[in-house]
Amino acid sequence: MKQFTETSSDPYDRHHYRVWLRDGSFKDVESYDEAQRVWYSSKTRPKTIEVMQSKRRGSAKGF
Repeated sequence: MKQFTETSSDPYDRHHYRVWLRDGSFKDVESYDEAQRVWYSSKTRPKTIEVMQSKRRGSAKGF
């Protein structure tokens, strides 16, 4: 019997993230790892991380 493991080993991240800082500024990043780096390395204290839908390349096709 053949066992399913994975269809792709590429990283999977459908979202982009916006890190909001207490001074009202923000930084947009493409992965949660980047958002965490901004959070912990920012001189201005972070306030929140907003999860945003990534902008898809090409057109979406349905059934």
